[in-house]
Amino acid sequence: MSTSLWRQEVSKLEAYVPGKSIEEVKKQYGLSEITRLASNENPYGPSPKAIAAMNAAAAESHLYPEPTSAELRHKLGELYEVDPAQVLISNGADNVLMLIGQAYVNPGDEVVYCVPTFSVYRTSTVVMGGVPVEIPLTEDYKFDLDRILASVNEKTKLIYVCNPNNPTGTIVDSDALGAFLSRVPPHVVVVLDEAYGEFIDVEGYKTGAEYVREGYPVISVHTFSKLYGLAAMRIGYAIASKEVLAPVLAVREPFPVSRMANAAALASLEDTDYRDFILSTNREGIRYLTAELGALGIDVTPSYSNFVLANLHRDAVPVVDALLRVGFIVRPCRSWGYPEHIRITVGSPEQNRRFVEALRPIMNA
Repeated sequence: MSTSLWRQEVSKLEAYVPGKSIEEVKKQYGLSEITRLASNENPYGPSPKAIAAMNAAAAESHLYPEPTSAELRHKLGELYEVDPAQVLISNGADNVLMLIGQAYVNPGDEVVYCVPTFSVYRTSTVVMGGVPVEIPLTEDYKFDLDRILASVNEKTKLIYVCNPNNPTGTIVDSDALGAFLSRVPPHVVVVLDEAYGEFIDVEGYKTGAEYVREGYPVISVHTFSKLYGLAAMRIGYAIASKEVLAPVLAVREPFPVSRMANAAALASLEDTDYRDFILSTNREGIRYLTAELGALGIDVTPSYSNFVLANLHRDAVPVVDALLRVGFIVRPCRSWGYPEHIRITVGSPEQNRRFVEALRPIMNA
């Protein structure tokens, strides 16, 4: 089919290229065991209670799901102290971000964010005919809020702040973020992508929902894929005022979330012991990887997520290839403009230990 039939905006996009799959690496290298530390997945999987809830919900797969996810919205409303009507549930956080673009971006509108960051911000802008305004991160890999503000004009419609940022794991200082939001003009909506927000371990750090409660035109976006281990279920949500959410609801699909995903999300929120276990082991994993990689001469950016950005101080591609041959998948960062960096998901203690043992002879070669 001729590309002349395509929408103009689509021709400006490139298909998302995911990391190597476990099946692909097994086949390519003839391996029976693979540890994927490239996709920021929960190494322990979902809560046992979530698995039980999914199994029970599977028996009702012949029925359409409840379209508004009322019970889940009520539960999240209690958790974040907002009206359930201020919560939107949809098919993963990336779907929520695409819906925001559909709801707000007109041709010629400008959307501002720092790079490198999550690629969906650009996709959701370009596909609607908007103009991405991409600003480099600061030297310490953080969103440059001052330069973002300086770029705002009458054409600006959205600002994205990925917090913690992917792929760097860095966060914006809470006081700086509050000051920034107070200076954003009223015709601009700020999207706080908090896909990894639950991993932030800073006393008194404000969540996006708190800014929503304070009346800022903010959309706080979350996912059940990371902390709760429901990546395959595709369920995410947004928190904002009713007025800000109204156009997003207007473009959302009629039945965006399956019964199994909805049941798993509810059970995950109720299993606070499992959540606390995941958070505790992740913090310990960050400390372990930072120390062990540092001993190998690798610089690790302080991370507030479930992954670390590691500067190898050499071309990362041969290191990534050597790791693949011994059964470890990590994410090379060349496509983000960091040819000497890799992104490593925090695994279980055993996975982390075996990864360091595999990496050590490669780095010393």
